[in-house]
Amino acid sequence: MNSLVEIPLTSFIVSLSGALAPGPLIVTTVRESSYMRSFKPGVFLSLGHALAEAPVTLILTYGLLNVSKDFYLIVSILGGIFLIAMSILSFLKKANSVEAQGAAQAHGPLTMIALGATISVSNPYWITWWLTIGAAYVSKSLPWGALGIVLFYISHQMGDFAVLGSVSKLMASGARSLGEKGLKILVAVCNIAIIAIGVSFMLEGARIFAS
Repeated sequence: MNSLVEIPLTSFIVSLSGALAPGPLIVTTVRESSYMRSFKPGVFLSLGHALAEAPVTLILTYGLLNVSKDFYLIVSILGGIFLIAMSILSFLKKANSVEAQGAAQAHGPLTMIALGATISVSNPYWITWWLTIGAAYVSKSLPWGALGIVLFYISHQMGDFAVLGSVSKLMASGARSLGEKGLKILVAVCNIAIIAIGVSFMLEGARIFAS
């Protein structure tokens, strides 16, 4: 992984595999795209994700990132609480139909971007990825200077955008044929999945605290 071609190529592939793994961001993309019946949630969530990763890339480039165990604990606990609260609020919102609920849940671009960034930084596994795989890619890109870092960052974001955008478009199209009952079930499953992920984050925080 020493050439200027290999770095962005492998970064894109790694990003695809990471984005496809079940996690709060992709599950939120499924839920929001189903609500809104639009491909836009995937676009805005991936943009928020990219904005969250920009400063981390810069910090790693200048070797300023040193994360303690206490930080992992805080992120795990607060991240888990955030995800659980987000899903419970979604469950509690009442509407006469899925269409009405979708209209009530529709978020503006800035809100969706902020949601994408918040979900990213609340995920302790996101931090772990950047401290391991991400840091390795930054170190491999450094010999090529700013060009290497920019190519790594852009290719990484293109992978996330491709996955979240495709999932969003697929769910927006599928939501129209699911019917109201099917869509309610899908949204409920997504909310339950996000709660389960939030609980896993909190359990990970408890494990770190006990170690």
